[in-house]
Amino acid sequence: MKRLAKIIGILIFAYFFLSYVLPNFIGIPLAAWDSHKAWKDYEKEHKEVLKPINYEAIGVYEFKTENEEENHFIFIDTVETKIVGFYFGTEDSGVHGISHYGNPLANFKLTDTKIEFEIEKRELFETTRNKTYKANEKPKKEFATGVSKSVLYYSGELTEFGFKLNCQSEFNNCWSDELDFKKIYDL
Repeated sequence: MKRLAKIIGILIFAYFFLSYVLPNFIGIPLAAWDSHKAWKDYEKEHKEVLKPINYEAIGVYEFKTENEEENHFIFIDTVETKIVGFYFGTEDSGVHGISHYGNPLANFKLTDTKIEFEIEKRELFETTRNKTYKANEKPKKEFATGVSKSVLYYSGELTEFGFKLNCQSEFNNCWSDELDFKKIYDL
């Protein structure tokens, strides 16, 4: 027992001696501990208050075009108490005609009156991405015909039957500057 106390005493003495001779030996660990504590305090102060989910907004929305195959759809649902969305749309690919894509809504924000999201890099396909299959049917393997890298920025207001969105894109890849989505199905 005396031997253990002697070893502990030597270690404590060595620690304080080295911390005096080499201040970084003790300073860095204490600074790291203090910055970790400071970050935790900051997170507590600025933690976003979770707003209740607008369950009325959950559903499927459609923007109708002249050609039904080119219609755009937005699916809004919840996953583990977080509201998420997915966009199925079309894009004019010039000489290649109309291309289809399906992307999650990035930076998705939804309040009682406003909606905002981005559609990032999109793989473009010849046929719609919004497909249904029977339980025993395997999806057909398809290959992308191209990629559209410009981000689509959507923002708008909720209406009684859906929402009106404004679209902006650096390279004018929006289907339309204004899109009027109507709710067609509750999830």
